[in-house]
Amino acid sequence: MKDQRRLLHRLIAMGVLLVLSVVIMAGNLFHLQVVRGAEYQELADRRLSRTVSVRASRGEILDRYGRPLVTNRMAFSLSIDYLFWDQETQNDTILRLAALCQQNGAAYEDTLPISDAAPFSYSSEDSSEREQLSTYLEDELEQPADLTAEEAMAALIEEYEIDETLTPAEQRIIAGVRYQMVQTQFSMYNNYTFASDVSIDLVSQVEEQSRNFPGVEVQVDEVREYQTDSAAHILGWTGPIYREEYEQLREEGYALNAIIGKDGIERVMEEYLRGIDGEQTVETNISGQVVEETETKAPEPGNNVMLTLDIRLQEAVEQALEEGILELRSNPPSSSGSGSQTEGGAAVVIEVDTGEILAMASYPTYSLETIHEDYNELSQDPLTPLFNRAIAGAYAPGSTYKLVTAIAGLEEGVITTDTIIEDEGRYTRYEDYQPQCWLYRQYRRTHGRINVTGALRDSCNYFFYEVGYRLGGATMESYAKLFGLGSTTGIELAGESAGMVAGPTNSELFGSEWLPGNDLSAAIGQSDHQYTVLQIANMVATLCNGGDRYGLHLVKSVKSNDFSETVLEKQPELVESIDIDPENLEAVLTGMNDVVNEGGTAASVFRNYPIQIGGKSGSSQTGSSEEDAHGVFVAFAPYDDPEIVVCVVGEHAGGGSNVAYIVRDILDAYFFQEGGNTEIVP
Repeated sequence: MKDQRRLLHRLIAMGVLLVLSVVIMAGNLFHLQVVRGAEYQELADRRLSRTVSVRASRGEILDRYGRPLVTNRMAFSLSIDYLFWDQETQNDTILRLAALCQQNGAAYEDTLPISDAAPFSYSSEDSSEREQLSTYLEDELEQPADLTAEEAMAALIEEYEIDETLTPAEQRIIAGVRYQMVQTQFSMYNNYTFASDVSIDLVSQVEEQSRNFPGVEVQVDEVREYQTDSAAHILGWTGPIYREEYEQLREEGYALNAIIGKDGIERVMEEYLRGIDGEQTVETNISGQVVEETETKAPEPGNNVMLTLDIRLQEAVEQALEEGILELRSNPPSSSGSGSQTEGGAAVVIEVDTGEILAMASYPTYSLETIHEDYNELSQDPLTPLFNRAIAGAYAPGSTYKLVTAIAGLEEGVITTDTIIEDEGRYTRYEDYQPQCWLYRQYRRTHGRINVTGALRDSCNYFFYEVGYRLGGATMESYAKLFGLGSTTGIELAGESAGMVAGPTNSELFGSEWLPGNDLSAAIGQSDHQYTVLQIANMVATLCNGGDRYGLHLVKSVKSNDFSETVLEKQPELVESIDIDPENLEAVLTGMNDVVNEGGTAASVFRNYPIQIGGKSGSSQTGSSEEDAHGVFVAFAPYDDPEIVVCVVGEHAGGGSNVAYIVRDILDAYFFQEGGNTEIVP
């Protein structure tokens, strides 16, 4: 009986404790869910808060008449959020996401300069991407900077713990993306853009398969849109900031995920085109869902850059250059095959009185729309389409240089406009060096007795050998420099070649002796002369201006984003003024006019041309045969009141007359193409 009472007391005590526990738990639940429920719910919903950049709109690029060349549009992109990115499975996720992009024809970011498939090779031995990889291998992976591509891939595979059972192509995909993540400083402060401008179909597939892509988000961003297929070498492209760039740019207010100009006008006019990013506070719940977005600082859009280009003329020039080079390859104009080995070329049209560049082309070229996905292939192309031949290609000017020799001879008084020199075919002043006039070398004939105007018309080497002998190398060198040869033109693009003037100065720099015979070859544009089409065109523009040489430029003005203000107005810059006797100048320009008229070396190309022009051809030897020569032709028009100068070079075109047809087509486009040079309302 006593035991039963003891058991009853225990049961009652346990019941009381149970009731008390339930009451306490209920009270706590009431306190959590009712009294402080809203507070805790808000904390759960707004657990993560961070400030992110709001990218400012980039300014547009337009031609001289306000026609848009590069604009912006909204597009979808695939972004990776560091906070929700699974580091353990990231290689697998990258491979799946890359495969999905490839299935949908979308390009993902990858600037690793190594081929896409084994055996691995570098896309380019001499490029900023190659230098960047070398720096990364040396500084971050403690590897020699001069690793082979195979060794570099092995180092990346080890660093990123890439499964060795994967195919080399799959390993390359992962390594490329992981390397890009490092270069763009992927972190909790900086999301990584995996692919830009993707289709709605791809977006839908990513969202449908979201479990396979943890941390991958769909963003709506502005991307560059190209309103023309031309001017790729001029306009350039944009891309994300890399680590070494950020070290320099963060002081200028750039965000980690900023997009900057990488090449062309996009690069050199970055300070005007870039806007000032705004800021936004983004709050997410523990599931990663955005709860609230608050703009704390509005972005300021960039300015608009107006170029000196006439895009209609630019398109016509690129077409004429391409068609002309392809025609030379497939249908050379002579039985010797001269022109059949033509590789690339360049062309430029400049405005005589201002130095404004109306058109500038380099062939072969590429598409800005697909530059990122095509980059590796383009960088390995033996014809080097990424190389801007118009500003960086330096060529011997051939007989176009005789214009400088003629002016120097006349101004220095070693000849006059009436001086007659008899072409004897072979120049025999020196025993050990006796060059021949082209006419004598090819046909065993001579030009006979000839003055400076006739010598320019017939491109008589013998005449200019004698003038070069009388002048000497130092004097010719000084005149070349007065005309801007051997120095950059002022064009805003990066990578312009200064070229080189043949003469005693450069010979001494290279440790060689300038011999008397060098005067002869230098006088006709051979020897060590190396100039760009820009320099040759500006040389002729200087003649057309009576000796006034202007700096060349591509930027016409910079306007505010709404076009209400002019931020920058580029004025013509007079760089040099050469005092040329009008009689001497007339003799030279008349010779150029005679070149394209009956009896001249380019008469067959310009016979019955409806506008009077002046021109000069040049053939620069690059090998033992005539067929190896580069072809140069420069012309100005109209003859009586010059507006433009056109210069074209064709690599291994066989001679200047072979590219004169391209110059003629460009003149047609400027003077006769409908709307070719007529101003329009923007």
